[in-house]
Amino acid sequence: MTGIQKAIDMAGGANPLAAKLGVSHQAVYVWLRKGWVPAQRALEIEKLFDIPRADLFKPELAALFTSN
Repeated sequence: MTGIQKAIDMAGGANPLAAKLGVSHQAVYVWLRKGWVPAQRALEIEKLFDIPRADLFKPELAALFTSN
């Protein structure tokens, strides 16, 4: 399960998540299809749902946070 899927589940669906973030539900579905969210939104979701930002970022960007 991706970070964005976890956020959708925790929010009670794509529409409630979109409302909490002030975006359209279409934006949330685009993120779900991609499997990641824009960095700014990742920070917001991390604060709202305690999902690590590395689980929400684009994989190439997340690698910067997890590499040693």
